Amino acid sequence: MTNSLKNRITILCVGLVLLTTLVSLFSFLWSTSKFQEEKVNQDIKVAQSVYKQYLKSKESLLLTAAKVLTSDFGFKQAVATRDAGTISSVLFNHSQRIDAELMLLIDLSGQLISANTNEGHFEHDLQPLTKELLNTPEQSSFAILNKELYQVILLPVKAPRTVAYSLVGFKIDDSVASELKSLTGMDVSFIGRADDLVISSLIKRPAQFDPVHYFNTVTTSRFFGEYLVYRNLDIELTSLVTHPIIILLSADLTQGYSDFEKLLFTLLILAILTMFVGVITSSLLANNLTTPLSQLAVIARQFAQGNYSFEFKGEKQSTEIATLAEAFSSMGNDINQREQQINFQARHDSLTGFYNRSAMLEVLDDELKDNVEYTLVAIDIKGLRHINDKLGPRIGDDCLKAVACRIAEFSDELGGFHARIGGDEFLTVFPTAAARELKSGVVGLIAQLQSCYTIQKLKISLRFSAGILQYPSQGTMSDDLMRRVLIAVDSAANKNESIHYYQIGEDEAHLDRLIMLDELKQAISDDDGQLFMTYQPKLHIKTQKIDKVESLIRWQRKDGSWVNPEVFIDLAEQSGLIVELTAWVVNTVVAQVADWQLKGINLQAAINVSAQDIAFPGFHSALVRTLKKYKVDPKLITIELTERDMIENEEKGIKALENLKEIGVKISLDDYGVGQTSLGRLKMLPIDELKLDKCFILKLDESQKDQFIVQSSITLGHQLGFSVVAEGVETLGSLNLLKDMQCDHAQGYYLSRPLKAELLEEWLNDYYAKN
Repeated sequence: MTNSLKNRITILCVGLVLLTTLVSLFSFLWSTSKFQEEKVNQDIKVAQSVYKQYLKSKESLLLTAAKVLTSDFGFKQAVATRDAGTISSVLFNHSQRIDAELMLLIDLSGQLISANTNEGHFEHDLQPLTKELLNTPEQSSFAILNKELYQVILLPVKAPRTVAYSLVGFKIDDSVASELKSLTGMDVSFIGRADDLVISSLIKRPAQFDPVHYFNTVTTSRFFGEYLVYRNLDIELTSLVTHPIIILLSADLTQGYSDFEKLLFTLLILAILTMFVGVITSSLLANNLTTPLSQLAVIARQFAQGNYSFEFKGEKQSTEIATLAEAFSSMGNDINQREQQINFQARHDSLTGFYNRSAMLEVLDDELKDNVEYTLVAIDIKGLRHINDKLGPRIGDDCLKAVACRIAEFSDELGGFHARIGGDEFLTVFPTAAARELKSGVVGLIAQLQSCYTIQKLKISLRFSAGILQYPSQGTMSDDLMRRVLIAVDSAANKNESIHYYQIGEDEAHLDRLIMLDELKQAISDDDGQLFMTYQPKLHIKTQKIDKVESLIRWQRKDGSWVNPEVFIDLAEQSGLIVELTAWVVNTVVAQVADWQLKGINLQAAINVSAQDIAFPGFHSALVRTLKKYKVDPKLITIELTERDMIENEEKGIKALENLKEIGVKISLDDYGVGQTSLGRLKMLPIDELKLDKCFILKLDESQKDQFIVQSSITLGHQLGFSVVAEGVETLGSLNLLKDMQCDHAQGYYLSRPLKAELLEEWLNDYYAKN
């Protein structure tokens, strides 16, 4: 595995060793190369200095010999008298004494007088040479005479005036170059470019030998390629302008290359050995580190499988590994404890210690035996929310724990088990026969639960609803059992019963309600015409004009069946879908009012809302956005609430209604007279309209008591500043009585049933045509 820690450690260590070795190698090679280069440059400088000293000594010797010669009285007398024999003899003897290859006597015109060698060789060369040498008195120069190189010096012969010139010189040949090479350690070449003169210390020369080209281009094959053999330095010598002479110093680099390669190979061998040692050492280090880590990885996998007991095998481990192993051991114990705690919390209610709902479903599948009858009792605590609101949540929690304790006292003795399946709902399951024999069955349980509770020195009486289901006669699957027993307890709560026994068929009715709820969601989402609004006109009794309508929702399912509004609205409230449904109603009604305005029909539309709508934070802002969207005056919209809605959400409801009134929306209190609204509360409500319940209006012309109630309600409403609407007007007699009682608006089947918008428009045309 290339990504294993062992391989990574090995690669890291080897990489570091390799990097260090390479850096050291290149650094050493670079410094060696620089040292070799500096050494060569230094050697060339030394050679240059030696060459200068050598030539300087030759020049000094020439000057001394020339002065001795020109100062000799006999020689000067011979020159003055032109005694050729004496001059020739003196020149020869003097050249022998100083080993000078050239010793000449030249007249003032530059013509040769006498020489220590054959005079004919110099006849055509002396005149320009003499002329240039006179410009540098007592200094030597290099000159080519008879295709040979000489270092010469020219001195005048005075007797007492200058009568001739003495030219003394040493011959420069290959032996001189070799002598200089022996002194400097470098090849020396004298080159006269104008005369094709080449004098060199190089022994083995190519057939066509050009020192400059040769020493600057010759290469040698080395380990890393082809390299130049020589490092060169050109030096110009003092010579004739027309015949320049240079000396070429050439340092041989082959020995340096050879030494460098030996050093390189030595370093490479050391690097390879270092790498080898590094690989072995890092492998051992990685193995010592990863072996215990592999054991810890195995232990971690055992932890993942729930096995928290392990034994770490390893000797002479490092302190860090030992600490890590100890930490693993502590971690295993801690995880085991927390897992047990989490498992318990995942299956149990934290407040009561009972099973939670999901765990109870598993227990029902595991514990219930087919050959034993069990009773399942779902228990709902009535009014627990009011206890929380009035006495605080701590009292409410203590009530739940006290109820759970009594359930456990009853059921544990029977071998039962129990769960908290909701905020204030419990489920207990026990063998039916044992409960009947020992505890008087469910009746005994309810009686035990209804006994007074002492909670924090408070005497509290609780009321309960219980749903009963029998196993296995009324179900065997845990999901079915849970659903059916909850249906039973809901039925007990809805019917205000203490105990309700599940009846065959209630589950199907529950499923039908779920299907209906799903279809209602789809109808709201699709807006495909299943849901539509109808509008029942309200007659302004004094003006006999229709200026208001009540918006009423209707639902015709896709199969053509009608659903009672009370049924699906109640279903929507129970499921929390009422907010979406009301939003659809508001949008539809406001859009319709806007459409009527375009047609010249000014009607104030009332919309029925629930307590959940008023409590919903987004209701107010959504209504404002909708009014702005369709450009409808808020005064054309009335919000109708029942007394029950106002009572259950009094504080929050009053605040919400005040906010609605601020934007101009009208507020109507529906079903007045059948609720529990006190006169004190009525005067606090921010309403504009009282709507008398139809139970007082349906037989108004027949019941004197109804007339007293209606008359007093109308009078009270007017005195409080409210307009009054009577709904349920079925007869002309009732309408006339309402007129006499000065009721503001009437609504009912005597005028019209609720109509769709287009039918209402036709009805309005007919109404105004008749009136």
